[in-house]
Amino acid sequence: MTEPHSERSVRIAKAQAYQANIGPTYPSDSHRSHTVGQVLHRFSELTTTTVVLAGRIRQWREHGKLIFAHLEDATGRMQIALTQTDLKQPTYKELSYFDVADIVEVTGKPFTTQKGERSILVERIVMLTKAVQPLPDEWFGLQDEEQRYRQRYVDMLLNPELRAMFLKKTTFWNSIRQFLLSAGFMEVETPVLETTPGGADAKPFVTHHNALDLDLYLRISMGELWQKRLMVAGFEKTFEIGRQFRNEGISAEHLQDYTQMEFYWAYANYNDTMDLVERLYKHVIQQTFGTLQFTIKGFSVDFSQPWPHLDYVTAIKDQLGVDVLASNEAELAAKCRSLQIDPKGDVGKGRLMDLLWKHCRKQIAGPVFLVNHPVEVSPLAKRKADQPQLVERYQVIIAGSELGNGYTELNDPVDQAQRFEGQAAMRAAGDEEAQMHDFDFVEALEHGMPPTSGFGMSERLFSFLMDKSIRECVLFPLLRPKPSSSTATPSADASLAEIQPGINQAAALEWMKEEVKDENLRRHMLATEIIMQAWAKHFQAVSPEAWGIAGLLHDIDWEKTEPAQHSLIGADWLAKRGVHPLIVDAVREHNGDMHKLEPKTIMSKALFCMEQVTGLIMAATLVRPDKDVRGLQLASLKKKFKDKAFAKGVSRHNVQRCQELLGVPLDDALQLCLTAMQTAYDRY
Repeated sequence: MTEPHSERSVRIAKAQAYQANIGPTYPSDSHRSHTVGQVLHRFSELTTTTVVLAGRIRQWREHGKLIFAHLEDATGRMQIALTQTDLKQPTYKELSYFDVADIVEVTGKPFTTQKGERSILVERIVMLTKAVQPLPDEWFGLQDEEQRYRQRYVDMLLNPELRAMFLKKTTFWNSIRQFLLSAGFMEVETPVLETTPGGADAKPFVTHHNALDLDLYLRISMGELWQKRLMVAGFEKTFEIGRQFRNEGISAEHLQDYTQMEFYWAYANYNDTMDLVERLYKHVIQQTFGTLQFTIKGFSVDFSQPWPHLDYVTAIKDQLGVDVLASNEAELAAKCRSLQIDPKGDVGKGRLMDLLWKHCRKQIAGPVFLVNHPVEVSPLAKRKADQPQLVERYQVIIAGSELGNGYTELNDPVDQAQRFEGQAAMRAAGDEEAQMHDFDFVEALEHGMPPTSGFGMSERLFSFLMDKSIRECVLFPLLRPKPSSSTATPSADASLAEIQPGINQAAALEWMKEEVKDENLRRHMLATEIIMQAWAKHFQAVSPEAWGIAGLLHDIDWEKTEPAQHSLIGADWLAKRGVHPLIVDAVREHNGDMHKLEPKTIMSKALFCMEQVTGLIMAATLVRPDKDVRGLQLASLKKKFKDKAFAKGVSRHNVQRCQELLGVPLDDALQLCLTAMQTAYDRY
């Protein structure tokens, strides 16, 4: 059964009526001849041509016998006009089946309005997809971060800048791929499921292969040990772009599954790939953003200059006064503790060095290449011939973070086996990020791998260049499953049934006047009574008077309680006076943000979301020259709502939840309250 009182149910009914009277509500094809972008680009030459456009209705404005709407597709947005005279199919009256957010096909000819706006005069409009859920108001979009991530499709639909960012991200990865292909690298695909995860210091995800009855790991690197096997096999330049997985903490810079690129180049060392990486970054950044100058996390970063080298040991010594090569494990642990860095158990000298470096890197703007790492922090890199305690490794440092890692690969199987043994000892001591011993890889090295240099970087670079959190730069970031919907099914909601308030309107009004002396607060409470009655009628509640009393008495305790007790005391007063429990709950829950109470009934949700709109309307009225609410327009009210400096006491967050809690778009919710107060302007 559908919900008879919600906008969703109204739209479902329209879809059913369209299907019965006109045609399929969800046809399988479209006859689009042009995109919006093509029509706008070739407008002057198409004015005598009948075109067929398809897209989503984004605005719908009725002016007597004329309707203007906006149609949007992936290439742009343009106005369409529908008139009783020119519309051939369906009839003008049947346009009531259509709503904002529906996806339609329109046939007509381009023309220019008297105001100079390029438009389509519609002869025929066809439903392609009926949207049974309304969209939030596009002026405001989705404001709550979790809701934005849960309804990312809505967020992107309402936010062209967000869509443009993901187009940039496509350019980012494509430019990396094309650069490497043009440099003679071959793209490969290596296993995602592994018996031994390797190639990085990270905690893996574990899964189970049912057919083999075998526990496996999701890869933690982009095929590093597999691509090195390809070097053994005779391939000389390979790269892979794909997803990898690390079972680590969530932060603004880290995800658990993300896109990584790694390349490997035989008969090259880290100096060769350092040069290639600098050219790669400059090419990709210029191709994607059209500039090499950025502000990232407060740092000014210029990628155009030659990138300097920074010595690992010297950088730590200069900042912290510690020589990590000369210090023992106890001394490094003590230094970490003095900097309030928790080593979290016996993690080994290499991990302690890394913790100290991570403390130092926060001051470095970059771009620079960090070089000369100690062997303890680089289990897969080749030792330097002249300084065997160091390795041939580099990291790209940008805005205080590591955004790329490369080295001359270790190809001595004996040395590699010894380093794996050291890593295994660290795991046994409790370091879950230390690498496992990969005996099969050591055997591959025993067949001979040529001198090789490899490099890896991830989509973190893109998020840094955007100066946004990495979650913001992912199409669909991972979230916990949503708990059961907070929106009650209206047809089963007790507040829509008959309610005996336990107090009549006259007695409630008299009580309010006894307890509340401030004239402005009285006006707010009277106006809230008016809008609550309007919301009751909107949801076809049987007892609008009960809803009105909830609005009239919701701030009954305001002048006699502390803010922290507001609404709890008032609800207690109502309960002792014999007021119906649903009204008591609505009064208590309207201040739910303070008391961590979530409104349960439709009445409670309406009061929670909408009572503060009265203050916004009153404030917007007072700044009008005539001080008359009847002349206030929705567009003006929306501007005031968007301006957070105006009527600062109005909780925008509560009001914006009308879509989530009531199923009503913000635009419609504001209009309903405004109309109610304009109609009953002489009552408050």
